[in-house]
Amino acid sequence: MEKIKERKNEVVEKDGVVLTPIPSSKGFDNYLVDTINGRVWSVKSNKWLSNKPNDNGYVYVKLYDKNNKGHGYCVSRVVMASYSGLPLEMFKRGGIEVDHIDEDLNHVNGISNLQMTDRKGQYKPSTIERMKKPRPRISEEDVCLILEQLEEWIEMDGKVSDFIKMTCEAFNRDYRGIWNIVHGKSFKHLHEKMSVSLT
Repeated sequence: MEKIKERKNEVVEKDGVVLTPIPSSKGFDNYLVDTINGRVWSVKSNKWLSNKPNDNGYVYVKLYDKNNKGHGYCVSRVVMASYSGLPLEMFKRGGIEVDHIDEDLNHVNGISNLQMTDRKGQYKPSTIERMKKPRPRISEEDVCLILEQLEEWIEMDGKVSDFIKMTCEAFNRDYRGIWNIVHGKSFKHLHEKMSVSLT
């Protein structure tokens, strides 16, 4: 694919692939999204961001805003925001969740495999059962996602204890383990790098 010049808030078609912007107040103008295939294109580096799933089977990307601050997002949220035109901040903060229709294909983020729902509707019985199974040590990528979601939770004036309980369920972790992450007792270098404040 030839280099695509930066076009803010525009739809770009290149080699038969339609790329749409990411609506966000943070200013992710250096990225465009292929919502059909569930991929994120970096205008700055002129390449697709990695679509490699993490240990939980989900794909995350790190996007840099207009101030060059990095933010971790699940690709499913980015795709749905780009497709729907809703600001990325509306997801989680506005109570909107993105669910994979096929639970066995959580790494497939094309719009045909995604649907919007609320937090209660996101976890199906079979998904919860899989969450209960033993999992390997939590990855740094997942910790970055947890800290990014924590920032959004704090902005909504949510209780930290409620966030920890919710995260324990989502990642199948014990309360103490998530408490240590939230309070910077473990993965301290990531906590400091993302400048997370609980006040």
